Amino acid sequence: MKKFSKHYTFLVSLTIFVTLVSPTAFAQMAPTNVNITVTTDRSSYIFGDTIVVSGYIKTIVQGNVLTIRILDSYSNLVQEAQATVGTDGHYTASIEIDGSMWKTGGTYTVLVQYGSSVQTQTSFSYTSTSAPINGIFQVQIPNSQETIGVPYAINGGSVKNMVVDLSNISLTILIKSTNYGSITFSLPRTLLDSKTTFGTDAPFSILSDGEPIKPQKEQVSSNERTLTIQFLQGDQAIQIFGTSAGSQSASTSSFTQNTSNNTSTQTANMSNTIQAVPEFSLVIPVLLIGITSLIIFHRIQFNVKNSRRSIML
Repeated sequence: MKKFSKHYTFLVSLTIFVTLVSPTAFAQMAPTNVNITVTTDRSSYIFGDTIVVSGYIKTIVQGNVLTIRILDSYSNLVQEAQATVGTDGHYTASIEIDGSMWKTGGTYTVLVQYGSSVQTQTSFSYTSTSAPINGIFQVQIPNSQETIGVPYAINGGSVKNMVVDLSNISLTILIKSTNYGSITFSLPRTLLDSKTTFGTDAPFSILSDGEPIKPQKEQVSSNERTLTIQFLQGDQAIQIFGTSAGSQSASTSSFTQNTSNNTSTQTANMSNTIQAVPEFSLVIPVLLIGITSLIIFHRIQFNVKNSRRSIML
């Protein structure tokens, strides 16, 4: 009996010690519950991302609505949402990471509550970024005075420049990335667009510091295409390649017209040069004929004089 009491005392002391040393240790452990499951579409997120929470309820007995709570690494409630459970027991909810509560990075907990007793949880990694910087960058069209505004919002850095290149039909966004982040910008179709041969929208080709990437999100309208692109800390250039660039036709026409004018000027100059050559070449024969005539004339006079002298003698 004394031996059992000693073991019991040891276990209680060990439990108290672990609880004091790591108060959040048990909070991060997902309870085992075979009646409900929960997963997230990714293991890590940043500000501006969308978390897709999904799962399955084995037995629906308490209605068709459940509550989803997201807690930060200090167990503070960051965001809350509700999801509707389907007749087959499956549920899905999309939660956008937005608002002032998403401050510190760390391991965040997704707690799903169904009714008063059925619950489960999972976790994901959240990387904190600085507050988003919003602005409109005026992009200069080459060989013209035209500018086109590009609205943007960037997290984890700042925009230094935006340059459109008509020769390779691209837009380069130069950034200063101070953290792992993302940039969302509305790209006017008059500036850069990507189409198939049938005239439908085609995906842009995108490079981040030379590495191919895909946009995290894209929304389209008749006038613009809004892209969200993630970048790593230290990235400096995001290049977007399309099939047509703004004012490209006008610039091409201008270039063609200038080329045509230059060609006409060069042709006119060449014509003037070509016309001057025969004029100069006619002077020489005339001059030679004149000189020859004078020599012959003087010869004739000399012979006449000699003939007269011979007769007089």
